[in-house]
Amino acid sequence: MSCYGTCVDDDDNNDGIPDKHQDTDGDGIPDYLDGDDDNDGVPDIMDPDQKDSDSDGIPDALDADDDNDHLLDAVDDDDDGDGIPDHLDPDHMDTDGDGIPDAIDQDDDNDGIPDYLDDDDDGDGIPDFLDPDRKDTDGDGIPDYLDNDDDNDGIPDSLDSDDDGDGLPDFLDPDRKDTDGDGIPDYLDDDDDNDGIPDSQDEDADGDGVDDDDDPDRQDTDGDGIPDFLDDDDDNDGIPDHLDSDDDGDGIPDSEDSDNEDTDGDGIPDYLDDDDDNDGIPDDQDSDDDGDGIPDVVEKKAAKPQKAKVSSLMIALHQLLSSCCCLLISM
Repeated sequence: MSCYGTCVDDDDNNDGIPDKHQDTDGDGIPDYLDGDDDNDGVPDIMDPDQKDSDSDGIPDALDADDDNDHLLDAVDDDDDGDGIPDHLDPDHMDTDGDGIPDAIDQDDDNDGIPDYLDDDDDGDGIPDFLDPDRKDTDGDGIPDYLDNDDDNDGIPDSLDSDDDGDGLPDFLDPDRKDTDGDGIPDYLDDDDDNDGIPDSQDEDADGDGVDDDDDPDRQDTDGDGIPDFLDDDDDNDGIPDHLDSDDDGDGIPDSEDSDNEDTDGDGIPDYLDDDDDNDGIPDDQDSDDDGDGIPDVVEKKAAKPQKAKVSSLMIALHQLLSSCCCLLISM
C-alpha cells in the first residue's frame, strides 16, 4: 500500500496482483496499456466499466481517486476532473443515490428491475425511448450521454457535425442544442443559459429575452415538464406526434395550424427551424423565409391592410347595429 496524504490500495480487488500489473482479459497487455481491458469490443475510453480518468491503470470503478487530484472521490465534487460538478455530470449521475454511478449500476433507480429489463431505468415516469437522459441513438446499449459516437458512423461526436445522424446539423437540431456553449446539451444542463439561475426557477431559461411561457423553443403544451421539441406526444393524448394530425390538441389540424406549420416538410416546425424553406439561407438572412417567391417585407405589409380593413368593417357594423338599436328604442 502506498500513501501520499491519503492512502490508496495498490491491490484493490485483493487478488494478489498489483493493480498496475492487472490484465483483465489475459491478452498479455496490462490494463494500463490495453485500449480494451476486458476485450468486449468497446474501447476503454467509451466503456464505462473500464474508464480510467487519470490513466493510472486502475479503472474509475475501482479507483478511490479517479482524477488523481489527491482528493478522494467520496469528498470530491468533480471525481473525473473534467470541470463539470458531479451532480451535473452525466458520467457521474447516480439516480438512486446508492454511491454507484448509473454508468456501472445495473439498477439505476433501485426498483428491483435490472436496467436491461426496465422500460424506465431512472424511474422518472418517462419511458426510456422518450427520455433524452436515456436516449441511445444507435441502439448499441450505450446511452448517448456516455457514447462517444452516438450514431455509430465512425466519426467521434466531438468531430461530428451531426451526432445523431438524423440529417440535421447539430447547431440546428433541438435535440443537440447547447445554449451556453458549455459542452452540456440543454436537455442535460440544469442551467441552459449559465446565468446562475437553475432552469426550474428561471423564467427565461435560454436567456433570449422571451419569457418561457411565450417562447416557442420552451413551449410545453401538456405541462409534463418535457418541452414540445423533445416530447413525442405534445398534447399527451396518447397519439405520438408523428401520427397525430393535431399535435397540440387545440382542435386545429396541424396542416392549418400556424403554430405547427412546417414549410419545407422536414419534420421541424417553422418556429424551431432556422431555415423554413430549406434553401440553405438561414431565415435571419433570408428575404423570403417560406420560399413562395414573395419577399417577407411584402407579405408583412400585405397582411397589415387586411387587418385594418377587417377592423374598419367591424367598426362600421357596430355603428350600424347601434343606429338600429336607437331607432327601435325611439319607436
